[in-house]
Amino acid sequence: MSTELLTVEVDTDIKRKADAVFEELGMSVGEVLNMLLKYVANFRRLPRDLMKPPVPCLEDMTEEDFDAMIQESIDALKAGRVYSLEEARAIMEAEYGRI
Repeated sequence: MSTELLTVEVDTDIKRKADAVFEELGMSVGEVLNMLLKYVANFRRLPRDLMKPPVPCLEDMTEEDFDAMIQESIDALKAGRVYSLEEARAIMEAEYGRI
């Protein structure tokens, strides 16, 4: 297999954060980029998770963000915007793929 050198410009802070995650996963940026490129080449599309914003992670939320999310949920309950378990699973699967 031959290889080609790829040079990309990326936001410094984003790269630093991504490098930390890749290190936790035992992977390098090059390995992850190769995986992404193979996926695109094989399936002729981007991975579904790249197309939709991820579910918020508590570690990344400020206290204000968390409070706003809880308040939004309370408001939805008061307004009667509730779902059965089956409806919730269908919505989650449509948004995020197989759960």
